[in-house]
Formats: sequence, C-alpha cells, structure tokens
Amino acid sequence: MTHIPDPKLIAALEPGQLSTARQTMLPRRPLGRGVKLMMILLRLYVLAAVPVVVYAFVQALMTPA
Repeated sequence: MTHIPDPKLIAALEPGQLSTARQTMLPRRPLGRGVKLMMILLRLYVLAAVPVVVYAFVQALMTPA
C-alpha cells in the first residue's frame, strides 16, 4: 500500500527540507516468485527480440529501393 503525503504538509516544508525528503532512499520491495519469474521471462524475451529487430533494420538498410 502506498502512502500519499498530505499536500498541506508538503506545502509547509522549506525547499531544503523537501529536497532532503525526496533524496531519502527507499528499501527495495520484496518480490514474489511469480513476479520474479515474469521478470526473468521478460529479460529472455528482450534478449531474443533485440537481435531480430537489429537484423530487420540492417536488412531494410541493405535492400535497394
């Protein structure tokens, strides 16, 4: 669940306080097994798709019009 800060509180902060609050590092959110699996599958898809796109682009450049 995300925490939405009060707009009045944000408006009351001085610029230095606001920039310090925005620079605070947040911890990583733990991911479930399903999400981790989907991320791995997405990486594999990208690794497979990039060479295909590069090949198609090079072929389009090399084909005389």
